[in-house]
Amino acid sequence: MNKKLISLAIAGAVATPFTAQAGSFMVGNQDITVSGGITGAYIYSSENATGNSNQDVFAVPDALVDFSSAAKSGGMGFTLGLGTLGENSLAHNGALTVAGGTGATTSVGVKYGWVSVMPVDGLTVDAGILATNVGYEVSPTYNNANMLLGLVWNAQPTYYTGARVTYSMNGMSVYGEVNKPSGAALGASGTFGPVKTAINFFNTANSGSIVDIIVSGSAGPVDLAANIDYIMKAKAAKTTGTDDNAIGAAFYVSVKPMDKVVLPMRLEYINDGTSGLYGLGGAGKSNTAITFTITPTYNFTDSTFVRGELAYVSTDKKGPYVDDKGAIKDTGYVVGAQGGVRF
Repeated sequence: MNKKLISLAIAGAVATPFTAQAGSFMVGNQDITVSGGITGAYIYSSENATGNSNQDVFAVPDALVDFSSAAKSGGMGFTLGLGTLGENSLAHNGALTVAGGTGATTSVGVKYGWVSVMPVDGLTVDAGILATNVGYEVSPTYNNANMLLGLVWNAQPTYYTGARVTYSMNGMSVYGEVNKPSGAALGASGTFGPVKTAINFFNTANSGSIVDIIVSGSAGPVDLAANIDYIMKAKAAKTTGTDDNAIGAAFYVSVKPMDKVVLPMRLEYINDGTSGLYGLGGAGKSNTAITFTITPTYNFTDSTFVRGELAYVSTDKKGPYVDDKGAIKDTGYVVGAQGGVRF
């Protein structure tokens, strides 16, 4: 897994195409790279989707500094992410998504970090608080094309303790890991001409398993990506009379109509059935959802930006949204603005 940038460290070989202006310095014999970012946002929801009684919220979705030193053959390295995020890494509480969240940041501290050992060229062992290889979107919003995180991301793991072994050669990589609590993951990724692909399997004994497929590429001024997940409940989490699987798909298109201007769009389809795995509510609640997000963005530089966003969500049954009069709705929209700095 390429650890040059935080986005690549989190999303593996198919990370979002942003380039942080990382700097480096020497400590002893260790060349340490510093990167990260900070954002501020305002969100307004038509139907109280943010979970805030006033239907709007000001937030600092993320403020992170990433220190890393690449492991070399026969040596060691590390990655350390310090700061705060608008989510709890395990439950996503507070994360600003298209269907909820308050943007409330977690306490400042270590969000992820691992020590890397490269016993031979191409073979790396990482141990610590790992960043998942599952998913196209990443938790720090400044490294995503959209401001609000999607419903597909909402069902994926982010950070967890464990150990991972990765072997990379000629643009291809395979990995296996064990993680807590009582879980494991394995996957492969590679680049085939202009197309990047990855397939991951993630399992925990308590919650279940995810099969995750990502494909991304570029064609001139257009970036394209797809992230498809199939989720299965663990035996311990199954409930009689409800579905034990779900599927979600997210499709991303980002167009650059002119210098410094980007127009990213995301379309999602979620089929939760009665499982509740994507957070639509479970039995008696919404079973399917469609989301569409568009995010006009102006980049002052490669590392500074402002963007607006409009996100629309439609479900097959009423439930996810409540208006200011208490009426339950099956549709809602969220508008917002965000400014950020990547470094």
